[in-house]
Amino acid sequence: MINKQCPGCGVVLQATDPDQPGFYIQPENAEVVFCQRCFRLRHYGQLKQRADDRAAIEREIQTALQKSDFILLVADVFDPEGSLPVAWARLFTLPVLIVVNKADLLPARTPWAEMTTWFQALWDRRFPEAELFGVRVLTARGPKPEHRAKLNALKKELTGKKVTVLGAANVGKTSLLTSLLAAEDRRKAELPTISRFPGTTQGTSTWKLCDNELILYDTPGFLPGSRMGDHFTPETASRLLPEKKLQVKLWNLPADGAVLLGGLAGIWNQSPAARTLVFFAGEHTTVHRSRGQKAEALHRESPDWLRVYTLQERPARFEELFFTVRPGEDLYISGCGWVAVKGEPARLRLVVPAGVEVGTRPSLIGRREG
Repeated sequence: MINKQCPGCGVVLQATDPDQPGFYIQPENAEVVFCQRCFRLRHYGQLKQRADDRAAIEREIQTALQKSDFILLVADVFDPEGSLPVAWARLFTLPVLIVVNKADLLPARTPWAEMTTWFQALWDRRFPEAELFGVRVLTARGPKPEHRAKLNALKKELTGKKVTVLGAANVGKTSLLTSLLAAEDRRKAELPTISRFPGTTQGTSTWKLCDNELILYDTPGFLPGSRMGDHFTPETASRLLPEKKLQVKLWNLPADGAVLLGGLAGIWNQSPAARTLVFFAGEHTTVHRSRGQKAEALHRESPDWLRVYTLQERPARFEELFFTVRPGEDLYISGCGWVAVKGEPARLRLVVPAGVEVGTRPSLIGRREG
């Protein structure tokens, strides 16, 4: 007798069709059985397919919500807008607690408490009609005692609740759940599958924390479609995200100077004079400074040393957009990074693949005007 669902990703197990989700091969003397996809991820780091059936994912989420009295929404500090797509407003039928994950990526001088008010303001702008219970800032992967204390405080706060855990793919939702479960000394084989690839969780899995009388429904991660990584393979999407730290570059960029991000986005200074700009990206994204026609050619040709994606993934269409960004504001590129403006307003030209959300916002890190 095997378990009916894969404990790694929540998909219903089946042994008849190797090309469909949930296929498994019964191993000898195994107490817990994983689907073939999770088995490959856990043992070889290989991803066979990407779960992106939006209708099926939303059905899973709606089923979980019907059994819940609370929503735990996991957001990625690297990509706030991609973590809170406006299309999700219809899902927030219960009180929502935002957990801002990966806070260890923030520069050492940035107080985590600043993220609480910043994400509260983002929520108010995007979901003015939905009820927000609060914002908690933490890291699911931090080994320090203070990190563990924040996880324990969250678990205590949720005591006695039935909670649907929501989040876009790759925000660290399953990592958070695993950290909460690991505190109860569960065996590794009984924990969800964690990988660097988006879309690892395929179905809803139910987890009980006996010490807190807490039930968690771990749902599949949405692919909002508006993030940079949503337009590429899982391998490329994973390279766009920072693993251990943010890459930060501060440059006094001359007029007509440009900065290229991984062969994907290009930002040109079209102000009448040099401007002080701070660029933020994942550590695997090449951040290259150039200017004039050379910058135009590099972005158009995207050589191997610059490109974060494979040549076959080259976007078919790029958009050209213009922004005036004031000091204390960021120009963000969802799922790719952002640039902050210091000193004087900057007129910026942005070239980015079509379909990626971009815009201005109050600075996430550092001094904000007003």
